[in-house]
Amino acid sequence: MRWAGGRLSVSFKIKKDQPHKLELVSLIDMIFILLVFFLVTSFVIRMPLEERNLYVPTPKNEQGRAQIVIQIMSTDSSLWIDESASELVSRIEEDYGYESQERLKQRILNRLIRDSKVSNSEMINRLDRLCQGADQNPQANYFVLIRCPYEMPYSMVVELISRIHDTAYRNVRYGCVGGHLDDLRNCRKILTVVERVKGERRKSLLIDF
Repeated sequence: MRWAGGRLSVSFKIKKDQPHKLELVSLIDMIFILLVFFLVTSFVIRMPLEERNLYVPTPKNEQGRAQIVIQIMSTDSSLWIDESASELVSRIEEDYGYESQERLKQRILNRLIRDSKVSNSEMINRLDRLCQGADQNPQANYFVLIRCPYEMPYSMVVELISRIHDTAYRNVRYGCVGGHLDDLRNCRKILTVVERVKGERRKSLLIDF
């Protein structure tokens, strides 16, 4: 800074622009976070509607039709609820229909949980047989709903999904939701309903979470 002709002259040093390096690590982290966000958002939007009123149909005169609910309970055991559950609940309703709604619901749940409990190795064997049946019948369509407690290892669900993805015709669809066995025990209602699909009457099990 100096005086020149009665005026104050100030000089500045002009720094040359330095090229900024792109932080790839941070960028990759951000992309991963966004990917997880969109996946979780999509999952939250779609799945509650499928689980809120969950139908487990009885067998139809249509080869390969099935809908399976897998409730993971622990690293050792799970519930495998398939079309046979509709017949079980129907029999209990006929035998104990005189009981109050709450008492009948608890009787159904106790029996359903007892009869549907399998080891995880048996559950995987059943899933493998389901996938093998899907490979043998390309026209078949299956839906498997996997319910897993939040604290369980993700590897359990990943293993089930990988087995489903190995099907040749991709005709086994699946959904995954977080949930405990207590959610089933505390469901609003569980009962059989009669549906009409393409002119055919069909009895299904309705579980309202």
